[in-house]
Amino acid sequence: MDGAHRIADWGLRTALPFWAGHGWDAVHGGYLESVGLDGSPVTGDRRRVRVQARQIYVFARAQFEGWQPGLERAVEAGTLLKARAWRAGGMDGWAHMLSPDGQVIDPVRDLYDHAFILLALAWLGKASGDPAWFDLADETLAFLDRDMTDPAGGYAEALGGRLLPRRQNPHMHLFEALMALHETTGRSDFLDRARAIKALFDQHFYDAAHGVLGEFYTASWAPDSGMPGDTIEPGHLCEWVWLLHEFARLTGEAVSPAAKALYETAMRSGINARSGLLYAATDRAGRALEKTSRTWMQTEWIRAAARLCRMGDVGAMGQLDRACDATFERHLTPAIEGGWIDQIDGLGAGISTRMPASTLYHFFGCIAECQAMTVDA
Repeated sequence: MDGAHRIADWGLRTALPFWAGHGWDAVHGGYLESVGLDGSPVTGDRRRVRVQARQIYVFARAQFEGWQPGLERAVEAGTLLKARAWRAGGMDGWAHMLSPDGQVIDPVRDLYDHAFILLALAWLGKASGDPAWFDLADETLAFLDRDMTDPAGGYAEALGGRLLPRRQNPHMHLFEALMALHETTGRSDFLDRARAIKALFDQHFYDAAHGVLGEFYTASWAPDSGMPGDTIEPGHLCEWVWLLHEFARLTGEAVSPAAKALYETAMRSGINARSGLLYAATDRAGRALEKTSRTWMQTEWIRAAARLCRMGDVGAMGQLDRACDATFERHLTPAIEGGWIDQIDGLGAGISTRMPASTLYHFFGCIAECQAMTVDA
């Protein structure tokens, strides 16, 4: 339990207060895209809509859980984001990129963005008690159904942007958002939608022969040619482990056997022995393609291991402590209190120059799971 306690304590006592204080744009409103390694604001970055949505989710849910005040700003950010990005330029859907002062600088409608918008709306609605946020989620899904549904299954990568290669990643986050909408509203139609994404996983994303999850695909969901189609991200393997367990929790169904296979693959071939961290990428045979590591990958390892521990998998406890220890050693201890060194090279040295706010979403997931684990105990 030491690793879980350390992560939960660090998150609730240090990280959430740090980002509540340092991550807000005091001039233009909304959340900053990143802060410096010393905690100073970085004000000139373009603002990705998905990052605004991630931060809205974190602080809306954090207040709902009783962990960190932040709902007032989350509602303010959601209101600003709707005014700036929703149906911007006379087009339905959400714009992709904003200037620091909220002007649209990329009008593409991106599936990945919409997945996080839905996650944010789920928890804004739940935490605030305002059903208008759930209504906006319904309108967003209606847009996806009408304008971005793909005949081969799932949704197009973008409207007005690049369509290929198709990726599992936006659909993975849409799967997460739909389950969150079901949990926050109790509506079964959201779970039915999640089932359709689970079917994509079963039919196309999961490679049972290798116990892995592909990343890039053709228009018909065949693995992309060459190296892109052979690319595996151990962090995503862990992310799907947690999601498959969450799907089983919400549906009452048995956990997919793929969850066990994905976790075993990540533990067997996804860890860099030099740094103790998950590789950024391997191939389907388990050979390292990219030996660098990002903070988010370790948080997904922690979240998956903590959920397995909560499910009674005694063998996952050692891996949980290993992941927590490596995360503290490489990412957290060298950083300012409440922050992180986001990128680590293959030898274990930090190579980041700033802290991306987008990572807080990933940390929040593992903090929540570790906190639940300590409560269970």
